[in-house]
Amino acid sequence: MPGWPCCPATPTKWGHSLSEYCWIGGFRSWTAASVPIAVVCFRDHYADGHHEDWALMSTCPGREPLRLLGYYRRRPAIEERHRQLKCFYDLSDFRSRSFNAIAAQVVLVLLTYTLRQWQLGRFLEEALARLTPECLAAQLRLRQQWIVIYLGLAYTQLPVASFTREALQLEGAARDKALRKLELLERTLLTPVPNPRPM
Repeated sequence: MPGWPCCPATPTKWGHSLSEYCWIGGFRSWTAASVPIAVVCFRDHYADGHHEDWALMSTCPGREPLRLLGYYRRRPAIEERHRQLKCFYDLSDFRSRSFNAIAAQVVLVLLTYTLRQWQLGRFLEEALARLTPECLAAQLRLRQQWIVIYLGLAYTQLPVASFTREALQLEGAARDKALRKLELLERTLLTPVPNPRPM
């Protein structure tokens, strides 16, 4: 469509090279809508010469089609978060008949979910914020940290929790020796790394 403005393409395996768009506003043909409807028409061009046409409809009054496209690109992530809340965060199985109790549970779960998402995105990795609670626990659980014990030409590899249990079940001199090793391990893991460039 000649004369349409262009926007940068998002690289894909199909060779998406260019997108054209056109904003059309003021539709009132849908009588059930109490506000005017705007439509943004897109034409995506690909490296092999073909193109695909599609459109977005919105009640957004501003002539900002690229901003509307940005909102639309967030849709899969928003839908995935809704799916996680409904399926994995206990928002569907209410045992109380009290509306106030249900409302309090929903509010507390949503606040907890929001805080966890913020912490994951701020302090860890954005990718972890997209995981379900089970997958997140699998990524963060302690059993991914291992203690390796050598004896002669043999060795064994134990998760931290299993190693601690084994050490607590020892008796006599073996327990004292394991306790010294645990203290050394504690100092090694919890002592801050010295500043290589002191002021």
